[in-house]
Amino acid sequence: MKIRCEDIVKRTGPLMYFRNTPLSAQLLIVLLGVAVFSHAFLWNQAFSPAVKAQDKHPLLLSTGLLEAQEAELRIILWFAKGKPQENFLNKLPQEGWVWQESHPANSMSAGYSLAGYTRISQKSEQAVFSWYQGLVQDVGQAGGIAYLDERVPEGMDIAHYALQQNILPRQFSLSESVSSVAGWQESLLPRVVAGNDKVNIQVISQGYGQGRTALAIPVLLEEF
Repeated sequence: MKIRCEDIVKRTGPLMYFRNTPLSAQLLIVLLGVAVFSHAFLWNQAFSPAVKAQDKHPLLLSTGLLEAQEAELRIILWFAKGKPQENFLNKLPQEGWVWQESHPANSMSAGYSLAGYTRISQKSEQAVFSWYQGLVQDVGQAGGIAYLDERVPEGMDIAHYALQQNILPRQFSLSESVSSVAGWQESLLPRVVAGNDKVNIQVISQGYGQGRTALAIPVLLEEF
């Protein structure tokens, strides 16, 4: 087998260059490489979607836009085709919750809902939202939708909230001092079709200070 000189240069050129480099320069190159790699790794970890999803949630008490310390939380599981075979009531938290099953008055409809009510604090919002995200997947696999409804007895600037939460407004309404924005947030929230728009988050507020605000995912089911 005949080996050409140019092949040897191509294979060993970079290595030979590094060997001829002074030791101090070699150490500097290695340190710079480690620094660049570490910086890129930390940057990726800090701004990766997984970290964002874990640390950030849209619930009201943690926004810094309200003085309220507690909120009323409602979870509604809706199954359009009737009660699922899986008994979700046995898997849902019971302490501090009130759960109620509901069937439509019209016997021609097969819909079924399971609604729960409790009160939460700012400290518990992250855990509650993480639990809700898991519930969304379980209910979705059973053919239903899990709705979340959080309410506080205080008005809020919903435009500021929408900007803070990166919500793309799809529908907006204002009547009798009640303002509402339904929109789209890039996340794993459940979505529904409202008119011609796909939405997965809605916020409704009345007044500032003394008033009331409701956050709904994906939309509000019960009367405000």
